[in-house]
Amino acid sequence: MPRQSSVFLGQLLGRLAYFLLIQDRRTTFKHLKFALRDKFDEKRIKKISVQVFENLGKNSADVARLRSFNWEKIKKIVFVEGLKYLDSVYKEGKGVIILTGHIGNFELLAAYLSLRGYKLSVVGREAYDPKLNKLLIENREKMGLENINSTEDIRKMIFTLRQGRVLGILADQDSKKVKGVYVDFFGKKAKTPLGPALLHLKYGFPIVPLAILRMGRYGYKIIVKKPIVFTPTGEKEKDLVQITQLYTEELEKIIRENPSEWVWMHKRWKSQPT
Repeated sequence: MPRQSSVFLGQLLGRLAYFLLIQDRRTTFKHLKFALRDKFDEKRIKKISVQVFENLGKNSADVARLRSFNWEKIKKIVFVEGLKYLDSVYKEGKGVIILTGHIGNFELLAAYLSLRGYKLSVVGREAYDPKLNKLLIENREKMGLENINSTEDIRKMIFTLRQGRVLGILADQDSKKVKGVYVDFFGKKAKTPLGPALLHLKYGFPIVPLAILRMGRYGYKIIVKKPIVFTPTGEKEKDLVQITQLYTEELEKIIRENPSEWVWMHKRWKSQPT
């Protein structure tokens, strides 16, 4: 099937999922209404809710055919803004953390950077379905990526970074399997992975926030932000929270400007500090 046809089909399946997955639809609307209550009315929020599912469908269509992409194909559909911020620290050869979330087609983001020439490793959780998990790992390895399971010892990540590689981490979900701290996310405390903050504070690896967004009907745009700037105070626990807050704020800004690109059905605020 031609790519445009498969992306269109993915959009239709995403819209179908919106009507079939009642609980996810309700959660998406609830979270959007909470986060964007001061910006949009309910009619607009409902429209964004549908777009969330449609975008997931379109992104999934490209992920399914990712192994057929090469550099010549991928550079025609992906535009990059701010790549100089990543290059400035990558060229030092001391390792870089690129931090994103479940925003847009993050699998394509990793593939693009790898095919562009960056030595890239990605940290990911096992997918709920073994076949899907196998597909994702095969796709990553086909694109030249090293796959690191999120449950592996942090020493594996340290070793990877000390080789001068780029380490991709998604840090926008509440997970029992990953250590986290509570920071503000859309005005409410959310448990957030602190691994990137720990690697930055203890070893000095720079953190570069970025995300990939849909551009037009069939294209994408990667937005690369400036590296996180933080001056340690000497109080480790407070510093870890502050660093985590800084990169969470960068992701929130991107999501606020592109609300249909994030996975609002995720129970982001399910854990709360006691």
